[in-house]
Amino acid sequence: MEIRVIHLGLIKTNCFLLSGEKAAVVIDPGFKSELTADFLNQNSDKERLILITHAHFDHIGGAEQLRRDTGVKIAVGEYDNPDLANPEINLSNKFHAGVEPFGADILLKDGESLTVGDITFKVILSPGHTKGEVCFLTGDCLFSGDTLFKGAIGRTDFPGGDFKTLKRSVKRLISLPDETKVYPGHGDFTTIAFEKENNMFVW
Repeated sequence: MEIRVIHLGLIKTNCFLLSGEKAAVVIDPGFKSELTADFLNQNSDKERLILITHAHFDHIGGAEQLRRDTGVKIAVGEYDNPDLANPEINLSNKFHAGVEPFGADILLKDGESLTVGDITFKVILSPGHTKGEVCFLTGDCLFSGDTLFKGAIGRTDFPGGDFKTLKRSVKRLISLPDETKVYPGHGDFTTIAFEKENNMFVW
């Protein structure tokens, strides 16, 4: 599997483009971008999917346009799906982001396996930053959204946020093998081993 990251928007959301022999996946298309549409359209012979970790404007802002441009379905955690259409909860009103309301095609549950072509993801429910954020684990790669960052964890001062809940979610992620690579929603990549040693918020 090949992983490519592009930085979208002024706050540089990490949008991931995953390529397998039989799969093409976009994770968190937070803002409209020709790069994401081109990636999916150029891989139309593969099984394709748009994954969303959580329903905040900077992770969903380009998703509906991308679905229209490519015909590719959108998957999100079941508890965050209603907030894709709620501008107060997804913060598009607060930050004047102009995200059009939409709903996902596929609702994901904690612990389920999701196979796209030759890539299989485990869905890990990780509430606390939002009420229903999910992370995606495939092999030794964790796409952690805004739950876990390099040296930090997500904010909890937005609607649906809760610090104690987030701490429980982070502890769940930290139980993954040390060699697990972490690809967060913003900032640098890291590993579970590094976070155990350097992140004051994980304990």
